[in-house]
Amino acid sequence: MNQRPKLTLILPLLVIVLIVVGGIVFIINQKNNVTATPSLNADNGTLAAAVTESSDKNNVLLLTDEEIKARLPNLSDYPQDPKRIVVLEYSFLGDALALGLNPVGIADDNKPDSIIPEFNQQLSGYTSVGSRYQPSLEAIADLKPDLIIADDERHTVIADELNRIAPSIVLKSRGESYVENIQTAQLVGHIVHQDQKMSQVINTHLKKMADLKSQLATTPLANHSVQFAIISDKGMWLHGPSSYAGSLLNHLNIKSPIPEQTGEAYIATSLEQLLAANPDWLLIGRYNDHTIYDEWKSSPLFNQLTAVKNNQVIEVDPNYWALNRSMQSAEYMTAELLEIAKPKGKKSSSPSLKESN
Repeated sequence: MNQRPKLTLILPLLVIVLIVVGGIVFIINQKNNVTATPSLNADNGTLAAAVTESSDKNNVLLLTDEEIKARLPNLSDYPQDPKRIVVLEYSFLGDALALGLNPVGIADDNKPDSIIPEFNQQLSGYTSVGSRYQPSLEAIADLKPDLIIADDERHTVIADELNRIAPSIVLKSRGESYVENIQTAQLVGHIVHQDQKMSQVINTHLKKMADLKSQLATTPLANHSVQFAIISDKGMWLHGPSSYAGSLLNHLNIKSPIPEQTGEAYIATSLEQLLAANPDWLLIGRYNDHTIYDEWKSSPLFNQLTAVKNNQVIEVDPNYWALNRSMQSAEYMTAELLEIAKPKGKKSSSPSLKESN
């Protein structure tokens, strides 16, 4: 007897079951991965970072003077007017440049092109001290810095060694949210004794963001879910609601397809899990010419993605959306969202923006 009709019925059912099961597991995992905001190391104390936004979401809740002083109680340990700063994350580079300070050393992963043009235009030359993951202590020492700004997730383990080279501060960078990034900028302003100037920089930024946000509210993106992801030859990572890109989208009142209580910033994702999230718009930052995403295109599941069906998969520059977390990047990203939301015939040509279906 010919069994082909039965197989024709069974195979689609199996695909549906796999999608449903994968989606349930994905959502359960994200709900179970809720974590507290990582602590912020400052001098000899460890204080929890309080990160919230005001109720109308038009303004970021900044740290008070008392909170800043509580996190950085030993300000006298740091130079009054640092001239030779080494930064071990791109976000700290943005903070320094915003204050007119030119770091002499940067952990740039030995890839100067990964620094966004806005930063490069302000830099007057620097020395690479290696990767952000494992900066060269020898290269840092050779620069004879008077201040080192490091990331608490990557560099806490070498904090003592950094302090033997120069006064060092370990602040949050990797995995930070948009609000945390601005609060850290306040701390950087305090550590270099430029609180007032940093306050002016932040206020100017927030006013610009409020204007861009009001424009974005009238676009189709305001009523649809948007997801940013990094893709490489090793896999795809969704940037969740607690990540920099995810929290910026939330600040802009753009819906996330991932549960808000997800605590994990970067979520390793399979095609089945991506389909379970199924964003209306998918923004992807490519780290390699050939990625896992390109391999997924041959799967029948790929064409079931809403973003693929509607030709709403857009490639964006990961240097802005992931690496160079900063007020400058936030403004660029929001302006780019406005560009994405324009009708196709009205979009301007942008080298970092292209459809990727």
